[in-house]
Amino acid sequence: ERGSAARRGHPSKGFILDPGTNGRIAPLDALRGLAALSVVIFHFTTRYDILYGHTGPLLGYSPHGHYGVQLFFGISGFVILMTLDRSARALDFVVSRFSRLYPAYWTAILLTTGIVTLLGATDFRQPLPVIVANFTMLQGLALIPDVDVVYWTLLTELCFYGCMLGIFLTGWLRRIEWLLILWIGLTWLWWFFPDLSFRIGLVLVQRHIAFFALGILAFLVFAGRRSLLGVLPMASFAIFTMVVVEGPEKGLVALLVATLLFALATGWLGWLNQPFLIWLGGISYSLYLLHETIGWSLIRWLEAAGVEANGAVVMATAVSFALAALVTLVVERPAMRWIRGRYRASQAQRPPAPRAS
Repeated sequence: ERGSAARRGHPSKGFILDPGTNGRIAPLDALRGLAALSVVIFHFTTRYDILYGHTGPLLGYSPHGHYGVQLFFGISGFVILMTLDRSARALDFVVSRFSRLYPAYWTAILLTTGIVTLLGATDFRQPLPVIVANFTMLQGLALIPDVDVVYWTLLTELCFYGCMLGIFLTGWLRRIEWLLILWIGLTWLWWFFPDLSFRIGLVLVQRHIAFFALGILAFLVFAGRRSLLGVLPMASFAIFTMVVVEGPEKGLVALLVATLLFALATGWLGWLNQPFLIWLGGISYSLYLLHETIGWSLIRWLEAAGVEANGAVVMATAVSFALAALVTLVVERPAMRWIRGRYRASQAQRPPAPRAS
């Protein structure tokens, strides 16, 4: 059966995977949670301090926490290939991704706009035309500002989804490793010719494809289609590309992402099956959407009111967690279930395709 290895998962290695009941891979969720947490801490400590300055010294900073985004991209490569692997038709994939991304995203736009207005952080609020454009998630293609700066990664994800859907429709998914050689090669093309079209490069995710590719390769190992040794040359090519094109630090990040994803694929991350990390992974999308602009507005408001800087960061983090949990439980999961349920019901009512005579 197509994708049977992915459907079964590897329970003996600590994996939980049952797509038929919206099951999850627990260590993958834990990695999502850690990635989201690292980005939140970076934004509330290091990034805020650089842009606005805390009113006092913090107990700690996270100058490299923003690299959690690259881990997100790697996880996305893993998940998107897994999703396409169990999609019978293109619309299955489109509905799956739409239901996952848009309801929580629209809610985040409204909450962010409302809260920054309530807190008087008018410099964080965007004008109405910009807010309306943001509802498409495609505003970056038109160089329109984001309601929250972190939304730039969502456009990157959408472009990756579009490319993968195109590969699915052409039937070339089984040749994905060969395509990755060409796809990663585009990164070198833009390096040699930096004046090439920015928008084309954005659509082809040429700056980030190495990380998506590492996730794709990890899924192939997880599904039992390739051995770890078999994918190491391609993974090395992706990492080497980052070293040359983006610098040694980004190459080191790629190596770390590869290590984590291949450890996941081979069953070495079962120890991450911790309730808090899995819960954090479950709310990670909403947390990512809601934390930055709301958190910065709240930190500024609290510090202006006399709250000590560390206390303001802790309070902003707690509020971000609470909002993310609320949106996940009230909007994200119910909307996803409803949209997918309606879609499955509509597909069940379709008459079977006529058999060829």
